[in-house]
Amino acid sequence: MANRRPGTRWALPAATALLAVSGCGMTVSDGSAGPVEEPSPSVIVPALPSTTPRPSGTTRRGPQPVEVQYFVHIDNAADGSPLDARYNIVTDGGTKVRLKISLYGEPGIVTEEYLYTWDGSKILVFSEQNEPPYTVYEAPDEHPDESQLVTHWPQNLWSATKGVQCTELKSTKTIIGRAAVGYRCVTATPQPGGPATGELWRDQATGIMLKEETMVAEKLVLAPTIDATTFSTKPPAGARSTVIAAKDPSPGQTKRAPDFTLDLVKGGRIGLNDLAGKPFVLAFFVPDLAFDEQGEVCPGCRDALLALQTQTGNGARPRVLGVQVGDLGKPGYPLALPGVTLTLAHEQTPMVQNSFGLTGMVSFVFVRADGAIAAAYDHAPTKQQITQSLAALH
Repeated sequence: MANRRPGTRWALPAATALLAVSGCGMTVSDGSAGPVEEPSPSVIVPALPSTTPRPSGTTRRGPQPVEVQYFVHIDNAADGSPLDARYNIVTDGGTKVRLKISLYGEPGIVTEEYLYTWDGSKILVFSEQNEPPYTVYEAPDEHPDESQLVTHWPQNLWSATKGVQCTELKSTKTIIGRAAVGYRCVTATPQPGGPATGELWRDQATGIMLKEETMVAEKLVLAPTIDATTFSTKPPAGARSTVIAAKDPSPGQTKRAPDFTLDLVKGGRIGLNDLAGKPFVLAFFVPDLAFDEQGEVCPGCRDALLALQTQTGNGARPRVLGVQVGDLGKPGYPLALPGVTLTLAHEQTPMVQNSFGLTGMVSFVFVRADGAIAAAYDHAPTKQQITQSLAALH
């Protein structure tokens, strides 16, 4: 089987539910005079009614350095089983975020954990369930399934998302020792039955979300300890890691093929130096395709490989190298894809694939003779796209 990708598949059920509700509120002005001195990390100043004058040193409303931990209950996970989660969020009040996700298959038993760190530019993901355990995303916007888990927090802790209308309930209650103000929120939804309605509770002093239908805060720390390592997106020295580079070049720039070396399935090695000077194509694929006869898991993937093979004269004009990413199967033999006879290389973990900015079950990259990348696909391209990309190599 192919190696596990970073945490999207497993963490996303809880995250999706949380994203749907975490912005269900609006920023409410409390009439305060602006930023004031923050308390020490170990002190949480009791919230005061918004009409009460606030002495120096109390909490303030709006984005600020904070640590919040939520317990999230999901009735059913993707496979139909109960799923609970804890989200521990640390943010500097700007764009930097550290998010730890703990998933519980049974009460009190952590089944999987993921740590996301966003420094405002890159995202680092760590999980012992992944191989390699550390993954750096150099262009998070190209990977929304990963980036949406972490990058929304600086805004949604305090403010509303689009399509949400909230009305204050004119009542308060205590949550984790904090005075919370309630809102009834209506969210536009395309599902039958009209808009979704629910209650939201925000901390009266800071505006931070404390509770909604499936999520409740368990901890709130204002001005937490933050140092140079808190939002670092650099893996520890010597740690097994991979870097998913930017797939698309910057405006006006040309992306070039990175240096690489791969093991050939039938023996020997091949790299960029062996292919340079003539156009070539790399076709990455996972061995799971050997079992996907009907194209249910990866629609069009087998067809794309066969189309590329046909249009290049069995990978001769230009040269095509199939790259199997993951376990080979029997010793010395790849998990065969019916009809695919391309020269095959192999990498156990997707280091080379990631260096091109690619992560898909099937990924194609078309490289000109000068090393410039003419086209790259992180999915199965159509026959027309393959034809156009081959033409762009000349």
